[in-house]
Amino acid sequence: MIKTAVALLLIASFAAPAVAAEGKNSVGINYGFDGDGVFGIQGDFDISSSVKNAPVSAQVFWKSYTDSFDRPLGTYQYSYYGFGIAGIYNFGSVLKQNPKIKPYAGLGLYTLNNKLSGPSAPLNVSSDSGGLYAVAGIRYAMSPQYSIDVNYNNIGGATIGVNLDF
Repeated sequence: MIKTAVALLLIASFAAPAVAAEGKNSVGINYGFDGDGVFGIQGDFDISSSVKNAPVSAQVFWKSYTDSFDRPLGTYQYSYYGFGIAGIYNFGSVLKQNPKIKPYAGLGLYTLNNKLSGPSAPLNVSSDSGGLYAVAGIRYAMSPQYSIDVNYNNIGGATIGVNLDF
């Protein structure tokens, strides 16, 4: 599953310049501190020229979480993975502060697949859910190619990541 998500994001990163507006696009990895850690991959694509030059981008993401816990009957494993898309508004262009610092906020939709498995027969439960995705954070440009992303979102909590900008 991780290989599929990485392959899709790499394809998107090469296709994005052809379909996105001229500007900053990025592909990144992140780690959320909820639970024992949420791993994520995301792509951000500048769509500002499509929306009257407003400072917005479209974000596509994949997130995964797995946790094991022991009980008297054996070890259980809980996991989820999810996909989503969000619209991101860049406040940095409006606030006119340091161009390396880019505060942002966004809303979108996500879908999650949850799975609980364990030794108790027949415990292998899987379900799908979805909802509204909300994120707010700050990006700091370390160089023209790399940025650090710190945010808070409702799938992963406090999150830190690194982005490759192109």
